[in-house]
Order: sequence, then C-alpha cells, then structure tokens
Amino acid sequence: MSKYGERMDGESLTYQLLRLVHAMDGATNAAIADVLTELKLTHALADALWQLDPAAPAPSMRQMAVRLRCDPSTVTFLADRLQQLSYAKRTAAPGDRRTKVLELTDQGREARDRLVDAATTRTPLAGLTPAEQRRLHTLLTRAMAPSGTTPSTVIQTRPTASHQGTA
Repeated sequence: MSKYGERMDGESLTYQLLRLVHAMDGATNAAIADVLTELKLTHALADALWQLDPAAPAPSMRQMAVRLRCDPSTVTFLADRLQQLSYAKRTAAPGDRRTKVLELTDQGREARDRLVDAATTRTPLAGLTPAEQRRLHTLLTRAMAPSGTTPSTVIQTRPTASHQGTA
C-alpha cells in the first residue's frame, strides 16, 4: 500500500479517482467549449458566472473570492469582465453600503442558464441513471465534508426530486 491509499493495478485507488475527476472536468469543459465561445466566457469567467446563483442572495466580492478560491483582486478582474459582457453588476450590499455585491443582470441570468444547461446535459455524469447520480452525490458530499461536520453543511445544493443532470 502506498501513501496515496489502497493500490489497484499499480496505482492507488485514490489517485485513480482523482484522475477520473480531472478527466471528467476536462470532458465537460470540452463538451461546452462552443457555449463558452458563444457567451465570450473563459473557464474562469464561466466559474464566476456559475457561482452567481440567482436563487441565492447576491454574494459580496469577498464571498466570491472564497467561492472561487482566489485572491480578491482576481474577483475584481472577473467582475469587471462580467460587467463588460453585461452579465453582472456591482451594487451596494443591503444594510452595508461599503460592501459591494455582485448581481446577475437579465442577460447574465440567460447566459448562466445556457451555461448550466450545457454543462449538466453534456457532462459524462448525465449518462448515469438518477439512482447512480444520487449515490455519487451522497459520496462526494460526504468526501467534501470537513471532519466533525455533517455533509449537508459542506456544499449548498438543491437536489431535485429526480436529481437528474446534475454536474
């Protein structure tokens, strides 16, 4: 057994799982390249747009930096670019005019909908049955839970009744 976990056919199982996760990410990105081009989005801009959930309160610039795991100056650049594309706007946070939040515009909602639709229907995960998707969701949520927490507090998801087409 290696320091990377139980070995399977010369490579650790954990390593193989990580390779599959990276390959799936790459396959999904390749499958949506046409939509990214049409929307004039880089992968970083697409990630930022993805994080702007229209059903949730608009995040502050600092919250976006945490979500995107990047420096706040990078969020400023991404927000500038999303504004240039008319996908988002910065406004004062309710209750604290010193804090800026990033909100989707109507064009941004449409662009995000196209992005989410393309990603969720073209990902290799879309080929799994709803039951397989639910099982994978449970396992990934558990894997992402920091020790000592319940998995439901890790990643905010809103699974549908069938949980079909989630990425």
